[in-house]
Amino acid sequence: GGGGGGGGGGGDPVPSSRSLKAVSLRGSICVSLLTLPRPSLSLGRVGYTDGWRDATFSFDLHNESAVPTACRFTSLPPEVEVLSAADDAAGGAGGGGGGGRG
Repeated sequence: GGGGGGGGGGGDPVPSSRSLKAVSLRGSICVSLLTLPRPSLSLGRVGYTDGWRDATFSFDLHNESAVPTACRFTSLPPEVEVLSAADDAAGGAGGGGGGGRG
C-alpha cells in the first residue's frame, strides 16, 4: 500500500557525512617573458626623407624565461612585413624585425 511520491520504498536512510582533507602540494610555474634590449626602437629616417623606399630593419627579442617562448605580432599595419629567422637564413631581413614604409 500507500507509497506515492516516486521512489524510496521506505528503506534504511543513507548516512551522509562530510570530510575535509589537507594535501601537501609542491610545484613550479614558469611565465614566458620576452623583452627588448631597449625600451624603444629607432628606425632612422624613413618615409618622405628617403623617397619612400622600403626600409629593412631588425631587432632582437631576449627570452627571459627558463623555457622556449613563442611570440607573435598583432595589429600590424599592412605595410609592415615580418620575416622569420628562417627567412633571415635565406637572405632576408629576419630576426623578428619588419620592413615597410613610413
